[in-house]
Amino acid sequence: MKTRHIIVASLLALLPFLAGNAAAEATLWGIYGAHSKHDCPVNNRETAKEVITISKTDLAPLMEKYGVTEIVDMYHSGLEHTLVWVVQTSRPHDLEEFTIELGVARWNDLKFVPERTFADVIRDVTAIHGLQEWQPGDD
Repeated sequence: MKTRHIIVASLLALLPFLAGNAAAEATLWGIYGAHSKHDCPVNNRETAKEVITISKTDLAPLMEKYGVTEIVDMYHSGLEHTLVWVVQTSRPHDLEEFTIELGVARWNDLKFVPERTFADVIRDVTAIHGLQEWQPGDD
């Protein structure tokens, strides 16, 4: 029985990724960036101008061009020189071009990571381990 739960949960988790660019449903992706102290907008006037330009740009045409359906949020750590943007996209393979044209790739080393909500994790681990009826304190 546990094997079946593992297989079902694994398939559910993989469906969006197996579909690739042909998937019509948007999935969550993290755009993780890191830059040097020298390139940090806090320390670099030219990078600061690029960041301000991005903040004042209507991103809708660029998002449509690259299949980004929503920018969920943008987080930055000035002291760590890192950023994470969470986006929804139906075409994750186009995120590289999105960040290049946007300009973020010019001053950041980037990686693109599939993301899941906490609710997704709970649903899947419940199915994997057959814990539908389990309650904290039962063990």
